[in-house]
Amino acid sequence: MSRPPTAGTDAPAGKAGEVAAAGEVARLSDLAALQRLVGRYLDGLDEGVFDDAWAGALFTEDIEMTFPVGSHRGIAGVGAFTTEIMARWGRTHHHGSQPRADLDGDRAEVGWSLIASHVHHGSPLPPAPSQYFQLGGRFAGAARRTPDGWRFERLRLRIVWTTGAVPASVNGINATTLDTRGNTTAAKEN
Repeated sequence: MSRPPTAGTDAPAGKAGEVAAAGEVARLSDLAALQRLVGRYLDGLDEGVFDDAWAGALFTEDIEMTFPVGSHRGIAGVGAFTTEIMARWGRTHHHGSQPRADLDGDRAEVGWSLIASHVHHGSPLPPAPSQYFQLGGRFAGAARRTPDGWRFERLRLRIVWTTGAVPASVNGINATTLDTRGNTTAAKEN
């Protein structure tokens, strides 16, 4: 049986407690919405449908994207940009960590770790072994509350490690998207 809170406990008291509780509920609601935004983005990459509805559900009009194989600004063309990147692979599997979100009113800085598996076109279906390219990295960005909910306004992917064969269609990498900490060869080149 539950007892009512008594003096000296952590229970909020009166109007101030109600306001504090409402603020905490709003904060938790925003965090959950941002986690769902990250999940929808990663799920969308694997589903492979990059139309206007997909873009509108994820990005602000002024989205800025910086990836190892290219950058894009503005929601117009973001679907084609993403299609161009993802068309290099027959299948993909993107696995993200629990996102971090630092809220500041209607804006948030977000970040999460990523392991992405990219299966080459023509690779056999499981249980046969696939030909693939994998990467581990970290997404960082910003999101903004819009009338339609939280949307990304900036996304950047920094690569920490890779394994497997890169397809021939990848002919250059933006070096600013590579995490070179601890790599003495890269440090000398930069």
